[in-house]
Amino acid sequence: MVDVERPPRADIGARKQLLAEGLFHLIGERIVSGELAPGARIRDSELAVELSVSRTPVREALQRLERIGMVTMYPSRYTEVSSVTPDQVETAHVFAGLQASIVVRLACPRLTAAELEAVCRLIRAVSADISDTAATASARRALIEYLAPRSGNALQVALIDDVSLALARALKTHDVPADRHPHVESACADLEDAFLRRDADAAEQACRRMYWII
Repeated sequence: MVDVERPPRADIGARKQLLAEGLFHLIGERIVSGELAPGARIRDSELAVELSVSRTPVREALQRLERIGMVTMYPSRYTEVSSVTPDQVETAHVFAGLQASIVVRLACPRLTAAELEAVCRLIRAVSADISDTAATASARRALIEYLAPRSGNALQVALIDDVSLALARALKTHDVPADRHPHVESACADLEDAFLRRDADAAEQACRRMYWII
């Protein structure tokens, strides 16, 4: 009989966690893109077959999506993609602006020269075409998701990772009002300048103005 070395239980648990994490993002991105629209039903058994995985990590991913309000689970039946109300959109906007300003403040003094160049490009993308709602929302998401892991704060990184999908879905149709366009463009210019000066206080304030929450 061949003695096959079994992987440690901790390694198995870590792999399962990584699988559930990947499924969380995969299913979540389908919801954000609209491939899974509000009201769409998701059956974990069918999804498990499609993705060639067991049902357990699929259920874990769906439970995590339910915690951030993207789906509603009906045990032993199906999971349904939730809708987004106008109140939820406004709540998401304020939350995103506050969290983004924290990330900006933390990351500002920590960036390398190369990272600083990348951040400046991402900031310019936010103000490139304020009238394009989807592009602006996507650019702001890209900026914060780039900065979060460079903030040096593991709790902040985990928080952004948990809520980024819900925020992306809620804010993809959140228009920047026409009378706010110059305000946001000015805030982006100030944000870039603050980063170049390594002024974390000014960067935080400019980021809040980019979301027009002050």
